[in-house]
Amino acid sequence: MSGEPYVDRLSCEMREMVMATCAANNVKLYARFRSEREDWVLAMVMARIGFAFMPECSVTLPELLQRPLIEPEVSRKISMLSVLGRPYSPATAAMLRAAKSFHWPG
Repeated sequence: MSGEPYVDRLSCEMREMVMATCAANNVKLYARFRSEREDWVLAMVMARIGFAFMPECSVTLPELLQRPLIEPEVSRKISMLSVLGRPYSPATAAMLRAAKSFHWPG
């Protein structure tokens, strides 16, 4: 990846960690384009302008070639918290059921 054209996702909450991991592994990223909009980033990748780091479970285009980043591994922990004893709204209850029934990678 070092020196390859890169499309930088500016709104990525993991951006600083990815940049630090690349720097620590002597991977030099050349940001050919930057965007805060994921749909624009995907369009630029589809147009072969460069590659991008995307979350494993993000919405992508079916034609888009995807490869997992294995070494070095970049991961995060996501938690769902609630107030003990507080009843859930129907929307919150549905979201919790969906999260519990989903087969999360890793």
